Amino acid sequence: MATARYCLSCGNALVAAAPQVTPPVGSVPQQPPYPYNASVAAYWEYHRASKIDNTKTGLLLLIIGLALSWIPFIGAIGGLVALIGALLVILGREAFGPEHARDAILALIVFIVGIGVTIVGFLALFFTTIAFRASPGSIVQQFAWFGVLTIIGGAVTGLSEVLLTYALQLSTGRVLLWTAYAASIAISIVNLVFILPIFNGTGGFLFPAIFLTAFLGIIPAMLYAVAYYLARQRIVHREIPSPIAPAFTTPSFGIPPTTG
Repeated sequence: MATARYCLSCGNALVAAAPQVTPPVGSVPQQPPYPYNASVAAYWEYHRASKIDNTKTGLLLLIIGLALSWIPFIGAIGGLVALIGALLVILGREAFGPEHARDAILALIVFIVGIGVTIVGFLALFFTTIAFRASPGSIVQQFAWFGVLTIIGGAVTGLSEVLLTYALQLSTGRVLLWTAYAASIAISIVNLVFILPIFNGTGGFLFPAIFLTAFLGIIPAMLYAVAYYLARQRIVHREIPSPIAPAFTTPSFGIPPTTG
C-alpha cells in the first residue's frame, strides 16, 4: 500500500524516498567557441617571423656578395656569399605569399639549369677537342663556341637573379632587375669580343682585357644590389609581407540578464 508505514513481512518501519526533483527546462547560453588557439597562433607567428628574418639576412648577404663579385681575385668569395644569401631568401619564401614562393623555386630551378648547360657544353667541347686532336686554329674556334655557351648559360642563370625577388619589388626595382639582366648579357658578349682575339693571335693583351671586363662587371652587380636593397627596405619598413589575418572571428553573443 502506498500509505503503509511498516513492512508487512518483517515489521520494520518504512523510510520514504525523497521525491525526484526535475530541474526546470530552460535555455542556457552556450559559451562561444574559442576563436583562435593562442599557442598555435604564437607558433605560426614565430615561424613566419623566422622566415622574414631569413629573407632580410639573405638579401643583405646578396648585396654584400654582389658588391664583391666584380673585384678580381676575390670575386669568388663574393659569389659564395651571394649564393648563401640566395638560399636564405628561398628558405624564407613562404612568408611573402604564393607568388614569391613560386618565383623563388623557379629561380632555383633556372639557376641549376643554367649551370648544367654551361658544364655540359664545356665537357662536350673538351672531349671533342681531345678526340679530334684539334689544331691551334680549331682550338680558337672551340674557345669561341665555349664563349657562346657561357653567354647562353649566363643568360639562363641571370633569369634566376631576376626571379628571386621579382614579386617583392615595386616597378622601380623590377626595372633595375631587367636592366641588370640585359647589362650582364651585353658584358658577356664584350668579354668574348675582347678575349677571343688574344687566343687567335691577332692582338690584345690578356691581363688588361681581364681587368677591363671585370671592371665592366660592376654595372650589373650594382644594379642587382640596388634592386635587392629596395626589396629589403620594403621588408624593414613592414610594407611586406601583409599582417596575418585571424583565422576565426569571435561571434557576438548577448549577455543573459541576471535575476536578483
